Amino acid sequence: MANTVIINGDSRKFTINPEIKNYALIDAGFKRTKRGNYTYEHPLYNESPYNATCKLKMTLNEAMDHLTMVVTDINGLQKVNIFKNKQLAPMVELLDFILKDLEDRQIITTC
Repeated sequence: MANTVIINGDSRKFTINPEIKNYALIDAGFKRTKRGNYTYEHPLYNESPYNATCKLKMTLNEAMDHLTMVVTDINGLQKVNIFKNKQLAPMVELLDFILKDLEDRQIITTC
């Protein structure tokens, strides 16, 4: 049974799609680590990806039954809640687009 995750500040719940495939992860931009896990990082930016202040980080274990999702600062050290600041609405839109794409690729699903 896959775990359920909530991004800090968001009300939606996500879990791993039972139809997930290895090649879908690679096509979506996940990278395989030495331990066999899959990691995904995508900057959340307003105008330029080079000036991004936050990024989405996801990790899926090798058995594909444990998922973590978090929005962090650009260094990846601190959790950031992009939902509480109205000026970060473009970041929320980009995050929604990324999550919709991952749902379309049958990697994650909304609970």
